[in-house]
Amino acid sequence: MADKLKVKLVRGLAGKREEHVQAVRALGLRKRGDERILDDDPRTWGNIKKAWYLVGVAYRIDFSGDIPVVERDLSEENDRKILVKNGVFTNGKGVYYFSRIPDLEDFLRKKGYTKYKNWKGEVVEI
Repeated sequence: MADKLKVKLVRGLAGKREEHVQAVRALGLRKRGDERILDDDPRTWGNIKKAWYLVGVAYRIDFSGDIPVVERDLSEENDRKILVKNGVFTNGKGVYYFSRIPDLEDFLRKKGYTKYKNWKGEVVEI
């Protein structure tokens, strides 16, 4: 089974460039708050990178240990309530949405961490 990731449309499409709207539609997202679980493949990431400011990939971050553990969140529950805290989208329950790995790493760096354990089990230096 291929790896999966959950993608959410965190911003509306009104007034956005047509090529970005098409990239979002190719991900199967129609309106703000829509979520889809998709294959982790280059085609999916190409569309995410094209419309990076509109969509986010869900990551569950556990801060209980010495280094944070970052897992991809694949829960089926659709959480329509999204908060924006300092430019970071979250549902307030430990799930954060980032379009790019550097954004995730910047978030962890601002919290004072220099490394994290990713969803593949590798420890990554920031």
